[in-house]
Amino acid sequence: MKDRIIISVSTINGTRHFNVSKLFKRNAVIAMWAMLFGLIITAAVIDYLLRTVDKSQHQRTALTEQAASLRAEIDALNDSKQQLELELSAKQDEMLLVTSRVGEIELALGLEQQYPQNLENRLDTASVNSAARQAMLQLVPNGSPLEFRRRSSRFGVREHPIIGKQQHHKGVDLSASRGTPIYAPADGVVEIVRPNKQGYGNLLKIRHAFGFSTLYAHLDSFKVKSGHFVHKGELIATSGNTGLSTAPHLHYEVHFLDRALNPQSFMDWDATNFDLVFEKERSIKWDSLVSMLETKASTQLQLSLHKDAQLTAVSD
Repeated sequence: MKDRIIISVSTINGTRHFNVSKLFKRNAVIAMWAMLFGLIITAAVIDYLLRTVDKSQHQRTALTEQAASLRAEIDALNDSKQQLELELSAKQDEMLLVTSRVGEIELALGLEQQYPQNLENRLDTASVNSAARQAMLQLVPNGSPLEFRRRSSRFGVREHPIIGKQQHHKGVDLSASRGTPIYAPADGVVEIVRPNKQGYGNLLKIRHAFGFSTLYAHLDSFKVKSGHFVHKGELIATSGNTGLSTAPHLHYEVHFLDRALNPQSFMDWDATNFDLVFEKERSIKWDSLVSMLETKASTQLQLSLHKDAQLTAVSD
């Protein structure tokens, strides 16, 4: 009886008795432990899966935030790209405008087919030639020295209005009211300031660069003194009616190496018709003067570029 277990089950129909052996009992205990172990394993797996899902959710949230950040960066880069494209388009338009203007300058200077297509070289060339022209117009007499009503007498042989003899007229007579301002046609130094009541009357002479000089006669008053340096456009005197003169006017002469030239050629000369004086006054070696000024301008440009490069290197 020790090896058997009796289980009694009572119902309304009566009592029933079941015999359970010891082996069955042991198997039941093993099954219960197996079930408990299975429950523990299941709980551990469920916990692991829950942790994995939670971790995945966190990773998913992080990836979502990273994706949003990347999309924001992509949007910013697209905006930057559009801005750069607009700036590039604007720069290209500016470059086309610069190229067009350089072409216009080259055309005006007569350089459009003489130099390479590299824009930097073209700019340097245009700058040199432009600087040379500017220097010539600053240093060699050009333009009218005063506002006049009419040219009463030309350069060349004429009958003197007072003496009545045929004489070579070394300048031009420009009719103007007494006191009309007279301005220097180029940079120079005042060589002569001579008050006089005879001949040329009150006279002023300016010595300019490269062998040029200008003379002004029949003046009313002087605004500079002998030895003064004057700039182009500076007030030097006023027109009058002194000396052998029949009416208020300015007698104006232009000399090269003390040889009288036709002042009208220089009065008509300016930046808009730069080649005019070369055609009118062929006795002057203009090519050597232009070459010298272009060389000087090129040297100054190279020195300026070298200085800018040094300043840039120091600032970096």
